[in-house]
Amino acid sequence: MDKTSQDCPYPGCFFCVMKEGNPNKRRQSILKFFRELPSQDDDGQVLPISGLWNTAMAHPNDHEFIDLGIFECMAALIWKGLKNRRWLSHDQNVYIPYYAAHIIGSYTMNMEEFAESAVRAGVIAPLVELLRGRLTWVEQRVAVRALGHLATYASTFPAVASHGEVLELSIQLAMSSLEIVVLSFYQYVDRRLNYHCDLLTRGMGGVEMESRKAEEWASQLQCWSLQLINFFAFKPDFLSVICKPEFLVKLPGMWGGLVNENSPAGIGLLRTICHHKLGRGPVANCPSVIEALCNISRSSDDWQYMAVDCLLWLLQDPNTCHKVIEKAVPALVDLSEISTLGITKAWGFNSKCSSRMFTSTRNRT
Repeated sequence: MDKTSQDCPYPGCFFCVMKEGNPNKRRQSILKFFRELPSQDDDGQVLPISGLWNTAMAHPNDHEFIDLGIFECMAALIWKGLKNRRWLSHDQNVYIPYYAAHIIGSYTMNMEEFAESAVRAGVIAPLVELLRGRLTWVEQRVAVRALGHLATYASTFPAVASHGEVLELSIQLAMSSLEIVVLSFYQYVDRRLNYHCDLLTRGMGGVEMESRKAEEWASQLQCWSLQLINFFAFKPDFLSVICKPEFLVKLPGMWGGLVNENSPAGIGLLRTICHHKLGRGPVANCPSVIEALCNISRSSDDWQYMAVDCLLWLLQDPNTCHKVIEKAVPALVDLSEISTLGITKAWGFNSKCSSRMFTSTRNRT
């Protein structure tokens, strides 16, 4: 350890700390590192953060850093990037808020106890600021990813929901994410920020690769926004915010692209909405949505069954049946033997199924 520290240009750096063989010394050194990093202004801070980013993606269930202050450290670094633009523009610090939010999302992806630790550490407030667009769309992408993971769990959803703007911001992102990325990045090649290009391609591609990855990330931004909205949609109290006609009519067209081909996307959210009596009324009042559900119910992919569920619930509800029967019944007549496929039973008719559909499609990148 001593020799390594002497050779290292950044004494006490994260990589030196991780080479410590004594478990007690290692733990204390990691604790000290996380506590002191946000207050430091040394060059090269992005190096340990990118190392932590790799570690979090490779071992999201490893608890070593959780009790040592990693969430407090990441939250503080995001705040620093938001409040200190001079620091953000220095060296390669512009990457740090992105990595910090991604690390939070990775460590809260699978483990509820980690998510609870993250909430106690105060990560939600800085993530919401990123969600607002205080920096750029790439930070919005990882912020909505992290908030979506925190919203997954019953114990941490209330903390996310307590920030009332999260739902509204997610709805706006779902509707405008593609346009945001086109205007901010895709359209003007000569105006692309270097760090965006590096994050998108990891330095392994040119303009064509950047554009292709930007399309994928825009699609992910939309799908992860829909995933976050979906957790709010399980709660009737939030349906009045979600079930605005201008949003509902766009849901059938939000399909996620090839990179998110397994995501329930807009149709999955409609299914959750239609599961509630309070949601079925607004859906039935949107003729274009009913027409889209009828068309999708005739398709041959997995979304077919989600669309069928929506139509059946609308028909079974006496308050909406008369509004949809003219279009829905002809669409379902040819599918009268769909139950023989055994798929409807697999999807189930409860909100837990819809929750699993969304959470099982989480993107780890």
